Amino acid sequence: MIIMTDSGWQLDINQLTIFNMIVHTMNSKELLKEIFNDYKIVERKANYLGLSLRREAVKSKEKHVHRIFDYRSKQHNNWIINVDYYIARPSFSAIVYYLDQYGLNGIRVNASLKSLTHFTPHFLDRYNQRFLQQEKLSKIELLKLFICNNPIEVILSVTDIDSNQNRIFGRFKEGTGLGYEEIFDDIGKVIRHFKTFISNDMIKESQQDVSSYVGRLYNKYWDEIFKKSRRRA
Repeated sequence: MIIMTDSGWQLDINQLTIFNMIVHTMNSKELLKEIFNDYKIVERKANYLGLSLRREAVKSKEKHVHRIFDYRSKQHNNWIINVDYYIARPSFSAIVYYLDQYGLNGIRVNASLKSLTHFTPHFLDRYNQRFLQQEKLSKIELLKLFICNNPIEVILSVTDIDSNQNRIFGRFKEGTGLGYEEIFDDIGKVIRHFKTFISNDMIKESQQDVSSYVGRLYNKYWDEIFKKSRRRA
């Protein structure tokens, strides 16, 4: 707030509202703290948006409505809120996105509220190149298509002694993601970075056993948990 004093106009620092926001220079721990702090408000907004779809869902033949909303938080972060409203069982996912020197990044808050999934620019580019093959898509449209078409993933984590990091192998509906994860025991959070996307026909012979195992887990989760929960709705 700017106030008038005997000595002239002054800025009242006590009245300033300090906004945090994602910047490309943040490290992984800083991203975790910023995103989970912002998510508290995003979650309330998502629940409100879900309730606004109830009437439409009730009137629909499938008793289901799907919508994607763009939301800019009070901390000036850009979010995509993906809402699936099934009668008596609404659900949503929230993905924050930002630009760095490599392009558009998307980071999803996972349901456990203990981990984030980071879709890097290279991962999204490879998803388009190796699966969608739609050159005219904008980066935002590409991210939205990926999160809508791949609502869940099953991840296998393997310790890499050489890099002192956990390598991850993630099975999605439309292919496989490869990357690594960082675990921060001091704050009880995990962030998983998917660095590239490969189609199923690109799986190497040395990866076949892992791919088959994770694929079985994915199918089991999809059939026994995900799809059944939708049918009960």
